[in-house]
Order: sequence, then C-alpha cells, then structure tokens
Amino acid sequence: MSKLKVMHLIWSMKAGGAQQIVLNYLRDFKDDPDIELKLYVYTEPSNSKYDTEIRERGYNVEYLNNPSTRVKLPYIKRWFQRPISKKTWSEAIQKFQPDIVHVHISALLSNTLEPIINANIPIRFDTLHSDPRRYVGKEKKIICKAFNEERFIPVCVTKEQVELAKKHYGIKNFELLRNGIDIESIKNRIISKEEARNLLGLPKDAFIIAGVGRLNKVKNFSLLIDSFVEVLKEKPNAILVIAGDGEEKKNLHNQVKKYSIEDKVKFLGQQSNIVPVYCASDVLGVTSISESSSLTLIEAQICGLRSVISSGVPSESIISSLVKQMSPSDGVHMWSRAFLDENFMGEAICKVDDYEVHESSKKLKEIYFKHWNKYRQDYI
Repeated sequence: MSKLKVMHLIWSMKAGGAQQIVLNYLRDFKDDPDIELKLYVYTEPSNSKYDTEIRERGYNVEYLNNPSTRVKLPYIKRWFQRPISKKTWSEAIQKFQPDIVHVHISALLSNTLEPIINANIPIRFDTLHSDPRRYVGKEKKIICKAFNEERFIPVCVTKEQVELAKKHYGIKNFELLRNGIDIESIKNRIISKEEARNLLGLPKDAFIIAGVGRLNKVKNFSLLIDSFVEVLKEKPNAILVIAGDGEEKKNLHNQVKKYSIEDKVKFLGQQSNIVPVYCASDVLGVTSISESSSLTLIEAQICGLRSVISSGVPSESIISSLVKQMSPSDGVHMWSRAFLDENFMGEAICKVDDYEVHESSKKLKEIYFKHWNKYRQDYI
C-alpha cells in the first residue's frame, strides 16, 4: 500500500503560532510509515528559527520563492499578483499530486482555493489559526465558499472557536484539534529565575513583566506598554521585557520613547529559546485583541509563570490557577493592578495534557484517515 500524500500549504515560515504548529507536524510525520507529508511555503526561506530547523533537519519542505509581479504601484499591485500566486500554487499542486491538502491561515484560500478546486483534490482541510471574525468582506466570502460549497473541512483549535466559526462562516461540519506543544521539551529547559536573569542580563531584584509574541497590531502590545507605565508608579524597579519581532516594532519603540522609559523596557527580539524569558519573569501579559489558542500562555504556565490575559484569549488556554482574565472594559489601571496582584488564584479550564504535541499529531493522522477512508468508500 502506497503512502497517503498530504500537502500542507502556508505563506511563510517566519515567526508565528501557525508556523510552530506546522513545524510540530513536520517533526512528527518525518518518518511516518503511512503518510508522506510535504509542506509548500510560498516565500523563500528566512532566518527564522523555523526555517533554520527545516534546513538543518532536512524536513520535506519546498519553498516556492515568492514569485511576484513587477508592478510596484500598491493600489493595483494585488490585482497583478493574484494570477501569479494562483498559477504558482497550481503548479505546485500538480507537481505533488496530493490526496489531501491542508491549508494553514485561512487568508491563503484567496490564492489556493481555485487551484485546489481545479485539481480536484479529494480531501481538503483548513486550520483556523486566528479568530474567525478577523476575516470580513471578500476574504470572508472566499472562506465561506470553501467551507460550505467546496468540501473544505475547518479544523478548529478550541470549542470557543467552533462556536465563533459557526456564527461567522455558517459551518456545520468541523474537526476539533487543539494545538500541540512539546511539554517535555519545555520542562527540560526550565532554569532558576536567577540563572535566567543572568542569561538575559536582567537585574536580579527587578519586578519583571514579560510580553511574548509577534509584534503586530492584533497582539496589542501598546496596551501592555501603557499598563506598564502605571505599574512603574507603584514599582519603580519594574522592567518590561518584550520578546518577538514584527511590523509594529518601530511604533512600539516610539511609544516607549514618548513615555521616556527606554531604560525600563527591553526589546529582546526573536528568541530561539523562549523558556528563559518565562523563567526570568514575575508575570506575563497577553494583551491580544484576539487569539485562536495562545501557545505563549500555555508555555508560560508550564514554566509556572503567573499571567494576566485579555478577554480575546480563549479560556481553554488556561491550564493552571495562575491566570487572571481581564474583561473588555478594563483599562490600563485595572491591568496594572492585575500585574501587581501576586496573590490571585484562578481556576484551570483545561489540562496540560490536552495540548501534548505527539497526541495532537496522532489525532491529526486519525482525522486524515477517517476522511480518506470515507472518501474511498463513497467514491472509489
């Protein structure tokens, strides 16, 4: 019996939660006896930790190297770019001839839906790596078409997301698969607070608040900085460390400069090993406007770090009593009070084992074969 050919599609493998999940699958399916999983990446390789591991470990990945239009005018560039992107994806699909396609990040359907339909790929998945309400207008229309007319199966990562997708996209069928995390790997890298602060060059007697993630508007790091200014009024020894990179970096630096707190905020950039940041900190702030499932929050809890999170973070990401979830109406003063409340005790919603990475990969394999076997029964 030949292997089931599964093609994963993603825009790039730069830093991000979706990229981490895809990398987990590449690790676990590398030598799978039943599935040939191959990832196609539209852009060229970057210097991210994910692309570095792909290169060093020899995973089954093909980069399409970002074929782009020569048109430079921003208002019309996208109209010339779309045919090029669709043609590129179509050629990749024809080359690999998959039994199953699995799209990561729903916006990619704008360029991949038509090639997948034309190639008549039997089984089609799309993992919802963000809040469904993020997509509106034409993007939403394309995603709705994929789910409701073109046999795409949405893969939701939390029960909360399922309900949002039902309302926003009108889905009826779905698969629920929580994002996997390599729990043992994180536990094995935990170090003492003193060692972590020495490693990162942070004062041993400071009160440290951490922000971790891609520096984009959805993560709302500006709220974290505003709240930190309030914390400083009560704790002059406080330091804010921000680990990550992204398009909002310049704006966040300017915000820090406006407050004249450059000596109190440390931008660490992208970290290949984020565990020391959790170990060095007193509290994590997750101020995101929305999240599908917060890997950062789960990792921090595995390290025993107290956390304050926004209402946009699914409560299913809470796996310990150390998490306080804020309400949408809470302003910077309430956030600062929460950061300073070291005695808060909450309640876990899920168990840490619900996110075990190898179990997630095992379940994904079961999902693939469930739908493949049904297809064979019905059509072959």
